[in-house]
Amino acid sequence: MQRVTEDLLTYLDLENRDLSILFTDNNRIRNVNRTYFNKDGPTNVISFSYVDGFPCEVVGDLIISLERAHEESERSAIPFYERVFSLIIHGLLHVQGFDHEKGEREARRMRYREKKLLNHVLSHRLYKELTA
Repeated sequence: MQRVTEDLLTYLDLENRDLSILFTDNNRIRNVNRTYFNKDGPTNVISFSYVDGFPCEVVGDLIISLERAHEESERSAIPFYERVFSLIIHGLLHVQGFDHEKGEREARRMRYREKKLLNHVLSHRLYKELTA
């Protein structure tokens, strides 16, 4: 997963930046959601952006609930790893400044970018090995 994510960063011209990802459960992500966003409930991904930082620094932090990802993958009949990578991509786009809550136009732009990046990941040799 790390190598596919690193390739994704390279694909996005962020190869000189790091991305921190914390995989957790619903309880811990609920606590983060409450602390930073005043929302009392679990979510699938939370992102913090440091995109204005310097080269060789962290571009952002992602917190992903694997418990929530598993629930969503079962509910929508999407393979688990595909769901996890879609959350990494979603969070990474937020880190880059995309925000689907700014309106339908921005939401469409973000969905288009998500599909393009997910197709890149799904066609990656290492992703195929991971899910074989």
